[in-house]
Amino acid sequence: MDALKEWNLPQPQSKVTIVLLQELVERKIVEKQYKAKSQSYGYILAFLLVSMGCFFWYELENSTSFFVNELTFNTIPMLLILVISSVVTYFQLRKFSKKTKKAEDEYESLRLEILDRSDELFEGQKQWESRHVVFKYLKEEYDINLYYK
Repeated sequence: MDALKEWNLPQPQSKVTIVLLQELVERKIVEKQYKAKSQSYGYILAFLLVSMGCFFWYELENSTSFFVNELTFNTIPMLLILVISSVVTYFQLRKFSKKTKKAEDEYESLRLEILDRSDELFEGQKQWESRHVVFKYLKEEYDINLYYK
């Protein structure tokens, strides 16, 4: 019951409702974290690919022939670092994209379960009348929409 006082929700809520709402909030937070990590790895990969393109363009401009025939010992480590970093970043991006998809699916399944079981979770006249307050609070504070599927 401390969670309701902390969340500033109407008091007559069942323990099952509180636990489900807390789990829903936790899943939403995890989803946002994975989405942010996935997005940051996407930006890093884009930066690395643009850097490699700029590196090759610079080498082509300084080269006397059409193809880069000469790679000096000064340019090979830079190219190797960019390629290895791009490969590692790509696999990290794939990993976090999969985790993001899984977290979204788990969040959506729990959200739909709460919507389907709304009659059971908000039993009694007083709980049913205060349901919209709970939904409004979750929408404003955590961006969780429980108004419709």
